[in-house]
Amino acid sequence: MPAQSKGAAARSSSALGTLAHVVDLSVATRSEQAVVGYPIDDMRRSSSENMERLLKDLTSDRIRATAQTLEAHNPAAAIVGLAEQIKADLIVTGTHSRHGLNKAILGSCAEGIFRHASCPVFTIGPKVKAPPNGNIAFNRIVFATDFTSSTAEKAAVALAFAQDSMATIYLCHVLKSTGKEISDTFALQVKFESELRKLVPQSTFDWCTPECVVELGEVAPHILGLARRVEADLIILGARRSSTWFAHLADGVVGHVLANTECPVMTIGSS
Repeated sequence: MPAQSKGAAARSSSALGTLAHVVDLSVATRSEQAVVGYPIDDMRRSSSENMERLLKDLTSDRIRATAQTLEAHNPAAAIVGLAEQIKADLIVTGTHSRHGLNKAILGSCAEGIFRHASCPVFTIGPKVKAPPNGNIAFNRIVFATDFTSSTAEKAAVALAFAQDSMATIYLCHVLKSTGKEISDTFALQVKFESELRKLVPQSTFDWCTPECVVELGEVAPHILGLARRVEADLIILGARRSSTWFAHLADGVVGHVLANTECPVMTIGSS
C-alpha cells in the first residue's frame, strides 16, 4: 500500500508528521511457495526498509516526522484509526485511481480514507507531477461545491487553507440541469453566483479577491477544465461520508477528478 503521511505537504510547516505504512494482511501469505499472495516476512522487511529510507529523506528536508508500521486487513480503516488516535489535522495519501474490475477486487484505499476520515484528506493522484524544485506551493486553489451538505463549513476550511497559503481562490458550482428557457438558465447562474459569494466573509477581501464561477454541464469535466484554465495548484472538494468500508464500484465526481487532475485534491467530509 502507498505510504500515508500527515503534514508532509507543507515543508515550511512546523507541524509534526506521522509517516505510516500498512502491511496489507488481506494479500499476505505465510508461505513463500504460495501461488496467491505475498510472503508476509518479505512484506514486513520491505515496509521497514522503505519507511527507514523515507524517514531519512524527510529528516534531510527538515521535516519533523515519526514513523509507524501497521498491519491490517483493511488498510484504509487502519489509517483512519491512526489519524483519530493521534488527532491528525490532515491525512496525505496517494492513489492509483483504479477502475472497474481491478477496483472491485482490490478496492480503493484512498477512497476508503476520504469517505471515513474526520479530518481533511490531501490526495495525490496518478497524473500529479512533482514540482521541479521539490517545493510545494499553493498559489491558485479551486473550491467546488454542490451545496448539498455542510457547504459553509467546507468553504470555511478551503478559505482558511487559501489564506494560510496566500492563494487566489476560485469558488465553483456546476449546474447539471438548466432551465427550459435561456432566461431561466441565466437566472440560475445568477442565483448560484450569489450563493457562492455568500460563502465568502468580508474579511477575506483583506488578503485576496475570490472569484465565483458557475458553469453548465457535467460536473467533473468542468471542475477539471477550470483547474486547467487557472493553472490551479490544488482542488478542494466535499466528500460524502459512507457507513460502509465496501469500495464504491461507481466512479463519482471525486474519483473522476482524482484520476484525471494534474494537481493534488483535498477532500473535506461532512461533519
